[in-house]
Amino acid sequence: MSDDKYDRLKRIPNWSQEKLAQAKVAVFGCGALGNEVLKNLALLGVGNIWVVDYDTIEKHNLTRSVLFRESDIGRYKAEVVAERVKELNPDTQVHPILGKLEFAFGRGLLREMDVAFGCLDSVNARRKINKRCYFAGVPWIDGGINHQLGNVALFDPRVPEAACYRCKMDKSAWARFNESYSCGFLNDSYQEAKLATTIMTSSVIAAYQVELAVQLLLFGESNLKPGTKLFLPVSVPVGFTTLEFTLDRECPDHDSIPQKGSTSTLSVKFNSTPKQVAQELDLGLDWKLVLPFNFVSKFICQTCGNMEPVRKPLEEIKQSEAKCPHCGNLIREAVKYFQITAQVEDAELRFSEFGLGDRELVQLIDSRQQCKTVEIFY
Repeated sequence: MSDDKYDRLKRIPNWSQEKLAQAKVAVFGCGALGNEVLKNLALLGVGNIWVVDYDTIEKHNLTRSVLFRESDIGRYKAEVVAERVKELNPDTQVHPILGKLEFAFGRGLLREMDVAFGCLDSVNARRKINKRCYFAGVPWIDGGINHQLGNVALFDPRVPEAACYRCKMDKSAWARFNESYSCGFLNDSYQEAKLATTIMTSSVIAAYQVELAVQLLLFGESNLKPGTKLFLPVSVPVGFTTLEFTLDRECPDHDSIPQKGSTSTLSVKFNSTPKQVAQELDLGLDWKLVLPFNFVSKFICQTCGNMEPVRKPLEEIKQSEAKCPHCGNLIREAVKYFQITAQVEDAELRFSEFGLGDRELVQLIDSRQQCKTVEIFY
């Protein structure tokens, strides 16, 4: 897209097309909202976009997703939107990532983003975006829609005195967060309820999401306060309302906000082991590795004694997998943890065997509680 196409934009006071061209943004979710957000970012000339989604296109997506075509049915959403964004603006660099945000998009990469967009439709996904963005120190803009109205909320770890998404979760939200799990494992038959929506609602909400992002990118702040949600009626012409959330001073996501002067990060390869890295860092014999999720090492059947290696994140294990294939015991004991000590056998697993994504950050802590951050590269 040639520079002269931006001439009218450059006439806006304090507008900087250069800042937008250099910006790095992440869009989590490529459905109705994600389509509209990406379209707007491309036409504005935002230069570097990462799009994250594990899902494929279905026929019902076509009525409210401007970047999808009928010929795209069955293809991965992230790949398709990356192609269409390049058609809208060949100068934009688009990076599709196929997978779930908590496993496929490492926090090392996330901390390079200027802003992230939440374009997903579940409490579970929003909770994960919030947790990871606060660890990385990156503001994120949440969007929610149904067929009549929508809302936009800004959460910014750079403003720690403002509430985050976790701060505002009530009992109902926590119930929805947990309902997909049964006996500690993913319910095989669980299907998240989908709300009907229209292209009008997704267009309006995405426009406000991108407007807030532009304000953050150009001016460092926005007209919507962090920790505040803006409600936007679409089908009924009534005024907008805002709700400011209350800060939870014991929120663990706030505790993870990176501090100024944080120690540098060591880059390691995926075929390295925690034990090898601990030796390289001279951490001694009493260290532990902190993972970003609960990891299941193996199943042990209390009925027949069968032991089966598992080695994947707890959230990825379905309830049916807990059944013993030998004796039929419905619930086997899962040996799980989010911290690995130097003494366990899994300390000699390769990082690739833990289900970590490219450029994920993990922490190694020595006996004096001194923390070393490690970034893992493919």
